Amino acid sequence: MIEIEKLKTGYGLDSNGFIVSDVSKDRIDGIYVPCIHKSIQNLKSLFHQQLHSVYVYGSVARGDAIAKKSDLDLIAMFDTKLSSVKLAELKKLAAGLSNNYRSVVRDVGIAVAYYDYTVDPSNYYENAFLKEICVCVYGEDLGERFGPYKLTSEIAIRFNGDIYEALRRTLKRLEDSSNEDFKTFTQGFARKLIRTYYSMVMARSQIWTTRLHEQSEVFIQHFPEKASTIRTLLNWIEEPSTDREAVYELFKSEGEWASKNFINEAKIAN
Repeated sequence: MIEIEKLKTGYGLDSNGFIVSDVSKDRIDGIYVPCIHKSIQNLKSLFHQQLHSVYVYGSVARGDAIAKKSDLDLIAMFDTKLSSVKLAELKKLAAGLSNNYRSVVRDVGIAVAYYDYTVDPSNYYENAFLKEICVCVYGEDLGERFGPYKLTSEIAIRFNGDIYEALRRTLKRLEDSSNEDFKTFTQGFARKLIRTYYSMVMARSQIWTTRLHEQSEVFIQHFPEKASTIRTLLNWIEEPSTDREAVYELFKSEGEWASKNFINEAKIAN
């Protein structure tokens, strides 16, 4: 249960207003450790000359993952750019891990990151994401180089300012997707919308959280008229709708609203 009274200015921040990360290696449930170790082992085997480090983020890193329902989200950091062949191998590896560990996780996702791009100070989003949202489980922890960070409009915009591109991509995918892919795309964009909504009010609220239900409540504090939409999105994350028309129309209308209003709302200070 969410203790809404705790979601007040300063929540998730230290006394100086800096973000206090809500992820750590100690929070990773032991049930996911074998899958993480196997992922690292396979990554080292396939990319031993290019692999720099591996990170866990999302619900597993926060310690609130639900067995069989939550994804294991990984970032593989590489020293050099992967070829199209290597990217295909990585995709195949993730699919194999997903199948082999279906009794533990819903899916294993492996995102790609590159060392030079990530450590570049101008790439503020990459720096902050790694520092505040990721847990290093193999190699050098680049997150130790960055931060601390305050909740600023720049953080919000860099985290979710791509909502228009995400909307276009999702609507196109939904049109010709299989039933199973439709569910996956529905869950993914529902999460994206909630995170985008939260980013719109992040700076003014001065509340830091990466938990979807808490992000939802923070947004509703500022946009109570969106409460029913938020509840629908949360329901679709738990149990994706099979009503293609309803999903498409809600995503289109809410995605366009977020795209139109995101920047102005995100820049409102507390």
